[in-house]
Amino acid sequence: VSKLNYFLKGNTKIAYRYYKRSKKNLVFIHGLLSDMNGKKSTYFNNYCRKKNISFLCFDFQGHGKSNGDFINYGIGDWFDNLKNLLHYLKIEDPILIGSSMGGWIAMLYALRCPKNVKKLIGIAPAPDFTVDLLWKELSAKDKQLIKSNKVVEKKVSDDFIYKYSPKLFLNSEKHLINNIKKTYSGEVILFHGSNDLTVPHHYNDKFYKNKNFPKLINITIKNADHSMSDIFSLKKISDFI
Repeated sequence: VSKLNYFLKGNTKIAYRYYKRSKKNLVFIHGLLSDMNGKKSTYFNNYCRKKNISFLCFDFQGHGKSNGDFINYGIGDWFDNLKNLLHYLKIEDPILIGSSMGGWIAMLYALRCPKNVKKLIGIAPAPDFTVDLLWKELSAKDKQLIKSNKVVEKKVSDDFIYKYSPKLFLNSEKHLINNIKKTYSGEVILFHGSNDLTVPHHYNDKFYKNKNFPKLINITIKNADHSMSDIFSLKKISDFI
């Protein structure tokens, strides 16, 4: 078992676990208000152990055991977390698996550092969700609160509340995939669940029309929800590692 380590740089403290097994690396990138200890991360680490693949998982700032308060960060910060950690650990040519918001970060990294990524896998990926999904769903009152520099809380279930901060929107504006004209020519496999109520399964069909990902495979799994943590989905996703 890899012990919990911390990457320190300036005011940044990133919690991570790196299981070094071979030259082939898989990097799991968690979603909004999640962390590296979720069901998917655990499943992929076990898969990698059986296949002798090195595995990295970590917590973004404002998440899990990393430092900072969630409301002070956005996509730009989390992209830097990934980029700096991969550089620090000297991980070259990894397969990136990004879940939901982590899928956006993975796409950003692949488009900005295309020679550094072997393959890109998205699990219910949510690129540009701040403008294309979230902002459209907020009420006029909530939008006004965010514009007035207030945090909006949304109860998703009895034990889970999403927090939407002004920083989440502002810090993400310069990182919209829609505005990036670059190409990542490696293989890209995006998985969606037909029962996903957060990111509709047709959400990433826009990539059929643009030039970002010429080798795109889009797969929808019947009855899977946004987490895609059911065993059938996880097995299908791991077929592409």
